[in-house]
Amino acid sequence: MTAQPTLPPPMMPQAKPAKFAALAWSSLILGIVGVLGSPIIFLNNLTAVVAGVGFILGAIALFGSKKILAGIGVALCVAGIVFTVIAQQAAVEKLDEILNGTTDQGRVADAGRGEGGVPADAPTWGKRYTWESGLAVDVAAPAACKPSDTAAPPNIERAVKITVTVTNGTSEPFDATLLSLGGDAQFGGAKADQIHDFGGECGGGLESATVLPGKTFTYSVAYAVGPQPGEMQIAFQPTFGADKAIYVGDA
Repeated sequence: MTAQPTLPPPMMPQAKPAKFAALAWSSLILGIVGVLGSPIIFLNNLTAVVAGVGFILGAIALFGSKKILAGIGVALCVAGIVFTVIAQQAAVEKLDEILNGTTDQGRVADAGRGEGGVPADAPTWGKRYTWESGLAVDVAAPAACKPSDTAAPPNIERAVKITVTVTNGTSEPFDATLLSLGGDAQFGGAKADQIHDFGGECGGGLESATVLPGKTFTYSVAYAVGPQPGEMQIAFQPTFGADKAIYVGDA
């Protein structure tokens, strides 16, 4: 018998190398970076450039073997650039509002409006200031009071008492302690110390009361001022980070 010739093993088909696969993946990653960075002002300038590079890489990769991946990358890059433009336009408009004084964080009752929407006169004694939340404060004109011998601080040259009325126009209870703690006062360009005169005419101390929605609460606070009449300034801030209602008037 003749020996059968040995046949070589069949050749396995080699996998076709992926064309432009790296570009498709790069476009996808850069598109994700562009979208995530678009809301961050200043940083989004850089991420928009990154998204632009990713768009070019993705457009090239569309002619390769990873067309779907490249298409997703291109779409993300376009979205990143569009979101960046929208975010920057919103930031510019907000900055213009601040610079032009068109923001109206708080309102002074019966106050006229000057140029740019700024109140023609700052809140003063007898005026009501209303925050956007609906909380309002009325401050009466300072009245003289005589501190007792045990009042603090000692050696008070002259004392004035201010009556504050809080009106809760919000839908939630308000702790008046926040206003009595946050009030800071100046007289004649210097700090005016709060008087603590327990049991005395000037009174003083921490006012603690919960003001329900639609209700009012009135309290008094006294300050040590100079011997001669002058300008007094007192500020109220209902919550940390909120706008301050700054009252200015003679005392």
